[in-house]
Amino acid sequence: MAALCAGCASIPAQDSTSSSDIGQNSSSDTTPHPGGGSAVPVPPMGGGAGCPSDSTDPAVVKLRAQPPQVPLPANFHAVAAVRCMSRSRMVPGDGEWEFAEADRADSGLAAVLAALRLPSQPTPATQVACAAVGILLPPFALVDANGAVVDPVLPQTFCGTPLTQVLDAMDALPWRTETEQKTTQLQTQAEIDTGCASHYKDLFVLPGFATPTPWSEVRPPAAPGPLKACVYTVPPESASTADPQFLSGATFSSAQEEAVTQALAVMDGKTPAPACPAVAGRFAMFTGLGLNGAVIELDGCHRIEWPDGFKQTASASLLRALTAAGVS
Repeated sequence: MAALCAGCASIPAQDSTSSSDIGQNSSSDTTPHPGGGSAVPVPPMGGGAGCPSDSTDPAVVKLRAQPPQVPLPANFHAVAAVRCMSRSRMVPGDGEWEFAEADRADSGLAAVLAALRLPSQPTPATQVACAAVGILLPPFALVDANGAVVDPVLPQTFCGTPLTQVLDAMDALPWRTETEQKTTQLQTQAEIDTGCASHYKDLFVLPGFATPTPWSEVRPPAAPGPLKACVYTVPPESASTADPQFLSGATFSSAQEEAVTQALAVMDGKTPAPACPAVAGRFAMFTGLGLNGAVIELDGCHRIEWPDGFKQTASASLLRALTAAGVS
């Protein structure tokens, strides 16, 4: 239920504080807070913003509004717990998506309530070394029979992290997902099917080596096939900060690979491409065979940039071979 960001810190002992300070510190630093039975809020990950916006569960609606964390009232009798989770999974035919999900548990709350009423650990009298961890908790709240919602302060260790009894009790609840909402597509189905990344830098507009070695002098043996291409569209100049976006992918047949190999064989690999002011609107990145690691402009100046940064003009026969394979 919790995510950790780890490091290490040596923390001196601190004086204890009164219960009047409870709930006043909502920072996410990892400095241990005073013990003596008081607890300091551990902020939830993203507040209630991670909850599905279309959930109509009154408790989730209140949690989405990010209620302040408060100590669990002594007379609060919880009948349910709610939390909001971010999960990613595959959607058949539609790629990989991130979902905002609202979970609910309507039973098994005794262990959670008992853990939440534990005292925080007192700070040791001597200096201690604490792991500098940041705890990222999903939005979590308890609900009573009247619909009142409490986002409880979690009792902590002397290092300022929630007690493991609390986190374990939360994880052990019989959670069920009652609402889910697609939020962000992580990979399209086409990207998954082709193995292409969703973005790729436009190497032709990046500064390269001052004097790259002609590719014919450094070209390694052809990489094992199959030959694959990932095609990307270059954003307009007005959106120059955006990375080129995946457009399509292709896996070459044996005949198509042979045509590419023959076209490469007649290119000398040592004549640099002339200066060209045009910016290509599309380019392809290749893996496998003699084009492994190369990037080719599919319009504009039709240059190849080899892995060492050397650029040359693609031959007409190579461009024809790529077009015949559906890479254009």
